[in-house]
Amino acid sequence: MKSKKTLLATVGGLALLSGSAQAALIGAFDFDTASGWLADGTAVTYDSGANANLNCAAGALPGANGCGLTFSGLQEITDGHTTVNWFSNGGQGPSGLDIQSNSGTLVTNGGWFDTGVITHRNFSLPSPATTLRNLNLGSEFSITSPFAFGPAVGAFNIGFTETPNQGGCPAPNPLGSACDDFFSISGIPLPIVVEIDGIVYTFTFRLQGGEGFIVDDNTLYTREGGQNTLFVQAMVTAREVQVPEPATLGILGLGLLLLNRRKFIK
Repeated sequence: MKSKKTLLATVGGLALLSGSAQAALIGAFDFDTASGWLADGTAVTYDSGANANLNCAAGALPGANGCGLTFSGLQEITDGHTTVNWFSNGGQGPSGLDIQSNSGTLVTNGGWFDTGVITHRNFSLPSPATTLRNLNLGSEFSITSPFAFGPAVGAFNIGFTETPNQGGCPAPNPLGSACDDFFSISGIPLPIVVEIDGIVYTFTFRLQGGEGFIVDDNTLYTREGGQNTLFVQAMVTAREVQVPEPATLGILGLGLLLLNRRKFIK
C-alpha cells in the first residue's frame, strides 16, 4: 500500500501543475536614463597639422585635458557631460556632440521608444585642425515602475573620422555631402532579461538614424554642414516560460504509473 500512496501523490501533483495559471502580463514599464560624454582622460583627438594623436587628460577644460576638447553641460553621471566641442571654424561651429537623456514608458510588445537623442553638430573644418578621434559615452538605464530595477550601466565606445572636405569624397559617402564624416560604434548594451512570475521580459537596445544620419551596422554616417540626429532606442518584449503541455504531463504521469506498478508487483 505504501507504493500505491506514493503513486497517487505523484499523479495528483502532476494534475495540479497542469492546472496552474500564469501571472498577469505587465503591460508597461516606466524608465529613466542618465548619460554623458566622459571627460575621464580616455578621449583622443587628432591634430592634422602635426599628424599626431593627442591623448586627453581628465578634466573638462581645454587647458586641463591637453587635447582641444571642451566638455560642458549637466553632469548626470560621474565624469559625464551633456556637451563636448572641438575645433571652431570662424563663424561656423564649433563642431561637437550633445546628448539628451529621456524618461518615459515602454509598452510591453509595443515597439521602439527613444531613450536618448544624440546631436552631431558637423561643420567643415580647415586644414590643419584638431578633431575628435575617440570618445566614450556613459549611459545608465533604470526601470522605475512597477518596480525598481537598475541602473544597468553601459559605455558606448565611439570612434570618429573627419573626412577631407575638398578634392573628392571617399566612398561610400551615402548622404552625398561634401564629405560625409562617420562614427564607428561598439559597446551597445546587451539585452536585459528578467523573469517575473513565469513571464520573461527582454529589454533590447539599438541606435536609429534620424535627420542627417545613416546607420549601417556599427558604422554611422553623418552629413557635413548641419545638425544631425541619432536616436538611442529601447523596447520590451514578453513571452511566457514554456511549461509542458497537458498531453506531455499525461504521458509523464503514465510512465510514472507503469514504473511504480512494476515496483509494486515485485
